[in-house]
Amino acid sequence: MSERKPCPFCGSISLGYQTSTEDREGYPTNILCEDCGCAGPWLYLKKSELPKESFELPKKALELWNKRKE
Repeated sequence: MSERKPCPFCGSISLGYQTSTEDREGYPTNILCEDCGCAGPWLYLKKSELPKESFELPKKALELWNKRKE
């Protein structure tokens, strides 16, 4: 798995993700800080791109979280 950049607001590395109901584009998904609630940008993922285990983060969503400007 990719390295996790800490939350830009609180510095936590306790990250989770949220996903919404599937629509014609896929599953809207983003990374979220479990301590302060800061959320990264949404992107659409296919079902096959969602993690199989609950403790894993979607790779594409984590890459997007890590690309933010400091």
